[in-house]
Amino acid sequence: MSIGILAYGSLITDPGKEIGDMTQQIIRDVVTPFCVEYARKSRTRNGAPTLTPVSCELGGKVKGVIFMMKETVDEQTAMDMLYRREIHNVGTNKGYNTQSPGEIRIECVKNFLGVDTVLYTVIKPNFEEILNMSISPQQKAALLAEAAINSLNQKTYSAGTDGISYLNNNIQNGITTPLTDPYREEILRRANHASDLMAARTYFASQKGLA
Repeated sequence: MSIGILAYGSLITDPGKEIGDMTQQIIRDVVTPFCVEYARKSRTRNGAPTLTPVSCELGGKVKGVIFMMKETVDEQTAMDMLYRREIHNVGTNKGYNTQSPGEIRIECVKNFLGVDTVLYTVIKPNFEEILNMSISPQQKAALLAEAAINSLNQKTYSAGTDGISYLNNNIQNGITTPLTDPYREEILRRANHASDLMAARTYFASQKGLA
């Protein structure tokens, strides 16, 4: 049975050692079978907005990749590796509990693009304003930009785990949601109309005394 792990965010460029070591092939330019949006504030990224599956009324399908697992990897092992990567415990013996998954759930889609089982992560959205359909895209973009800028501190700046870096990496990987463009433009505007996101990041880091 073929098993793949679908990445639609930071997992694309940073799958972690376990998933990386067990990958025999990467299928690129995959369109997710679900919609995503910047609807979660990540604690490990100091509140930066991150992508998570939402209803297609709120988000959009995006480009991703599938990490095809080696034949020796069974479904439970793949789930365990994906779970450990999401909780930043790569290399430990922590496993995914299918009976009591908690905040981080691992879902699967069967027979997707010729792959028997494709696993992906679902983390509950917690950025309530982004889920509110009565708030305009421009208002949501302002909230996203504020959260991304506020996520910049010494730790996230040094590690590149702030919201601006996360957004920039996603754009570089061809990931575009309905809010991506207004979100990006709002950050650039607040950075004195910076030329690009990384220039904006440097601008805000300098203001905060980080650079």
